[in-house]
Amino acid sequence: MMTAMWRDIVRGWLRAALPALLPFWLATHAVAQGAGDVPGARDFPGIARFPGASIVQYDAQPAGNYRLALGRLQRVNGRVTAGREERLQGELTRITYQIPSGFSGAEVFAHYLGAIAGQTEELFRCQGRACGSSNFWANDVLGNRILYGPEQEQFYVALSSSNAAGESDRYFVLYVITRGNRSVYAHLDVLEPVLADTQPGPESPQSLLERLQQEGSVIVRAIRFGQDDALLESEGLELVAGALALAPELRVLVVGHLRESGDVDALITRTQRRAQAVVEALQQAGIDAARLQARGAGPLAPACAQAPCSDRVEIVLSE
Repeated sequence: MMTAMWRDIVRGWLRAALPALLPFWLATHAVAQGAGDVPGARDFPGIARFPGASIVQYDAQPAGNYRLALGRLQRVNGRVTAGREERLQGELTRITYQIPSGFSGAEVFAHYLGAIAGQTEELFRCQGRACGSSNFWANDVLGNRILYGPEQEQFYVALSSSNAAGESDRYFVLYVITRGNRSVYAHLDVLEPVLADTQPGPESPQSLLERLQQEGSVIVRAIRFGQDDALLESEGLELVAGALALAPELRVLVVGHLRESGDVDALITRTQRRAQAVVEALQQAGIDAARLQARGAGPLAPACAQAPCSDRVEIVLSE
């Protein structure tokens, strides 16, 4: 009885003292490997772990493709998909922490969100059953089955930061789950994308086709629209037409985006017109109309794989 009482007192003291102790703890522990961490694991610079947490899975990939989920996960036609998602490419760091007993998922989520949120823009957040199946998050998106737990015990957020040019130069994904045995885990993905001006050499139809097949979408470069959304400059479409000609079996969506303020339906209509103008130009370049569908997204997809991403036209693989 006395032991349980003292344990509750100590836990309460830790919760109350954590804000005051955190600056000292960050100064002495940030970025270092903890005693209970898997070999080679480290905190991501500037994002300190929850006090007492240990890293149970760590992976740093210098280059690769990443699926950024920006909506509730569900299974559609046998495939797990988010309501909205982006395909990104860049350097990825994945860290899974096990949290000491006695703390809630909400406390852990608040800690890591506070450590990340500084100069970032929130892209999507969900909690509990609004996120969809925890099994989908653990196995299909985050790649760690230890993150599977009751749906009502999960927290998720995706954020991005931008450089001086307004380009998204870093993406953060945070997922916290309390498993059925009350163990709490926090998972952090940090992606530093390959920006347009850092991609090697001039692009060819073959290299664009390879990116489209690997990433699922590409942004059409060197196109410009007038005030009436008519296509004024279409030099970039030659490259797209060349890529599609190399793979005549591919069907694609041509998706227009605008991030202006105003009526959402009106913006979607404008982006539909832009997408249709691109479709017609590709048809004139010899691409079969049956392979092309025009879609307007207006301001509904503010994040993208490559900067700039405010106004753009994307070619998206159609399943």
